Amino acid sequence: MLLIRNINIVSMRNRTVDYKQSVILNDGIIQAIGRNLPTPPEPCQILDGDLHYLIPGLINMHIHLGDNPDDLALYLANGITTVRNMWGHEHFNLLQWMFGTRLFNHLQLKRKTYIGDIFGPDIYTCGPLLDGAKPFFPKFMGVEALDTMERTRKVIQQQVDQGYDFLKIYSKLSRPAFDWIMEEAQRCGIPVCGHVPDDVGLEHALNSKMRSVEHLYGFVNPYDQSKNLDEEAVRRMAALAASRGVWNCPTLVANERLGTIAHQQEYEQEPQMAYVSVKNLKGMRFLMREANKVFEKDGGIDHDAYMERLFGIVRVLKEEGAGILLGTDKAVPYVVAGFSEHHEMELLAKAGLDNYEILAAATVHAASCLGKDAEIGTVEIGKRANLVLTQKNPLEDITTVATHAGVIKAGQWFSRAECDGILAKVEQNISRGRNS
Repeated sequence: MLLIRNINIVSMRNRTVDYKQSVILNDGIIQAIGRNLPTPPEPCQILDGDLHYLIPGLINMHIHLGDNPDDLALYLANGITTVRNMWGHEHFNLLQWMFGTRLFNHLQLKRKTYIGDIFGPDIYTCGPLLDGAKPFFPKFMGVEALDTMERTRKVIQQQVDQGYDFLKIYSKLSRPAFDWIMEEAQRCGIPVCGHVPDDVGLEHALNSKMRSVEHLYGFVNPYDQSKNLDEEAVRRMAALAASRGVWNCPTLVANERLGTIAHQQEYEQEPQMAYVSVKNLKGMRFLMREANKVFEKDGGIDHDAYMERLFGIVRVLKEEGAGILLGTDKAVPYVVAGFSEHHEMELLAKAGLDNYEILAAATVHAASCLGKDAEIGTVEIGKRANLVLTQKNPLEDITTVATHAGVIKAGQWFSRAECDGILAKVEQNISRGRNS
């Protein structure tokens, strides 16, 4: 049991702050909130909040668990208490391992992080990608190529039975296969998230009520600029997304990084690169080169103009009342677990979101998209005790979240010093690997 006294609460139920409160956490749940709560009779850890601010733990709605076992620690030490994993791997696969995958058994990881056996965030995960008969990625990388209704139903039922939280669709699905997925997913009661397939189009995807659209694909196509929507169509689709309740995860930091090989050396000098192993750095460089080849083959891309287009789409989504989520697409080169979330916040601010809207994208709105708003996303009695302490009011200064004063995961307190110690241990291990 943990009693936090003298704390200001940013509950994220609304834009208000409840000052000088006390909070009791018990068995991983928020048990009580109020002024001057009495000390519980049973043994209880007492923490003086020192008039810091208590916010819900952050939720990253687009990550990939795969290439770096240290990512779990990096997320939690940086205040990310929940992640949505967008490509699930189960059993060890040698070919995947040869291509750099190091984290398998994602459902097992989900169970272990939830109960605290592993230091890391709570995990919600899909299974293998659902793509068309000729998928974008090789099948051995964890891709289900769907070419018949019967196979589609079988694959979806398998993923439901295994316990995955949602389905992830990809770019090469045919329109019939997309419709089969949406029909079967509705029957099974499982959400569908992911890319808007090239043959489906954004309007049909939104009308079909995908749970979330990733990277703003459908609004834009970085590989074929002729498919970008004009301003009128963007606004019409944003309004449709709002009316259909479809969430949008822009992953601005991934879009910023992937298309800018000219800034590669600059990215490699950033402080968070101290937490990237030699193997992962080589992988980042390889992916950056390959992405650049694709962009050059298609005539190149004015990256600054492309980012301004993305910022403009986010602004229109906000104006039309469509839901916006925070995600980073960790796996993209120079996107580092636990650190890039805070850069994503900066980019969302550039796109016109205010501090409350940015925090909402990473808390209450993310929880709603996950279908877990009764459990996480706000500071309320009965919610899971995933929380972050900040020294300043994040509604006034969003950067205070990156320099938090401590993290609480399922009721367990990790001070700033403890989080720094965890980060230092990861950095030391990386440094030893570089020098060996």
